[in-house]
Order: sequence, then structure tokens, then C-alpha cells
Amino acid sequence: MHKVGRPSKNGLQPMWVLQRVTLAVFAYERARESGEKHSVAVTEAVKYIRQTAPRMRISETEVKRIVAYWRPKGSTKCLRVSEPEPSASILSVPVLRNGSVLFIKCKALYTVAQGPRPIYRRANAASKPSKKNHSFD
Repeated sequence: MHKVGRPSKNGLQPMWVLQRVTLAVFAYERARESGEKHSVAVTEAVKYIRQTAPRMRISETEVKRIVAYWRPKGSTKCLRVSEPEPSASILSVPVLRNGSVLFIKCKALYTVAQGPRPIYRRANAASKPSKKNHSFD
């Protein structure tokens, strides 16, 4: 007899979930680096995902969940997503066809890595010293 309830996925996620995480973190980081507050950056991330992948389900709440999971507040490391430099954006990918290996050229849209968590400048306290780096901005 089998277990009752929803079947276990053992942590597996569909590929579109990884794409959604990548797009959300990229758009959020780009908006924050341009000086936007958290709430505006979340809205900008939703707009960017809806423009880039219109059929993908996304909401502001989901972007907040993604940011909270992949860029935690107390951590020194987080997920960093950026656009690759033009010289590094073309990749050779090996593909096996009829017993031989062919190399296909592909364009990388994003670079994903683990890196230091950025400290964003406070928008409402421009003349006060930051508690994190002890300097005046």
C-alpha cells in the first residue's frame, strides 16, 4: 500500500523555477545597485520578469521569498547574478550526435555565482554614518 498524500519530489524542482530565481535576483540586484529602495526593487524585478518571460508566474510576494532565501540578511555570502562580458558570453557546448562529439556555440545570458553580500547605501539617512562600514556617505 502506498503513502497517502502528495508524492515526494525529494527536493527536485522544474527548470523554470531556476530560471525564475535567476531573473528575480538579477533584476533585484540591478535595481538596488541603481539606488532604489527594497520595495521598488521588488516591483522592478516583477516587471522585468514579466517582460522577459511573459508566461512565467511571478508576484511581488514570490520575489520577496526568493530574495529572502537566496540573499539572506545575516549572511556574508549570497547568490550574485550579472550579465557576462561580451567576450565571455559565447560558450562551446559539447553535444553527442551519432557517436561523435560536436561543439555548438551558445550565448550565455547571465553569470551566476556565490559572492559577498552587498551593503546598500541607506536612502533615508544620507548624512548619517553607516553602522556596517563606519564611514560617512
